Amino acid sequence: MAFLSGSPSKDVRDKGLRLFRTGCVKKELDTDRRAHFVVQGETDKHSVIFDKARGMWSCDCKFSSMKGRNCSHIYACKLSIK
Repeated sequence: MAFLSGSPSKDVRDKGLRLFRTGCVKKELDTDRRAHFVVQGETDKHSVIFDKARGMWSCDCKFSSMKGRNCSHIYACKLSIK
C-alpha cells in the first residue's frame, strides 16, 4: 500500500463523489494516529488509510499502486470526513 498525495483528475473526482453519495464508504476505525475506511468499489472492497501524523492517504487498489496517484476510493473517504 503506497502513501499518496496530489489532486485527483475529474474522472477520479466524479467516481469518488458517486461512491460517497451511494453510501459505499464505511469508517471502520478512528484513532489519534490513523483512520481506516472500507470502500465498496465496483467489483471489490478496498482498504483506505489516512495517516493523521503524516497527513497521507493510502489505498490498496490497483489504480493507486500502478499510477502512484490518489484514487476515487481516497477521494470518497476525503468527502466522508468533511
